[in-house]
Amino acid sequence: MADRFLVDTSVFTRWFLRQDGFAEALTFRSAYLAGAADLETVDFVRFELGHVLRTHGLLKGHLDEDEYVAAVRSIDDAGIPVHVTSADVLEQAADLAARRMLRYFDALLIAWSLELGMTVLTADKKLCHAVAGIARTRLVTSALV
Repeated sequence: MADRFLVDTSVFTRWFLRQDGFAEALTFRSAYLAGAADLETVDFVRFELGHVLRTHGLLKGHLDEDEYVAAVRSIDDAGIPVHVTSADVLEQAADLAARRMLRYFDALLIAWSLELGMTVLTADKKLCHAVAGIARTRLVTSALV
């Protein structure tokens, strides 16, 4: 059985921008496309990805307009399952954000990971530390898997 991961915006960003951990993020993408890893994500990650790639890719000259426009479709084009956030998950995330002092979007991802029983794949070291003991995380680093 393939490894299952709930993927954070930081990993998808590294599919297009050479940030710390980009090589390992590409390895996970290749593993998914080969059927060796199951990647899933949540609806708001698609919106965050468009914003982050515009800010750190397009506006800084790392992506041209065509690359940017194509990149915002990448999650859907790859066939990665996207979970739609319910009011119950919104509430659970608010509770996590308040009690664990998490950014709300991070809390949403963690709430989903708990709901689905999945490991969060992220490049956010602070998030991994903040949720240690309540959620499983896998940090994408500079080294290849």
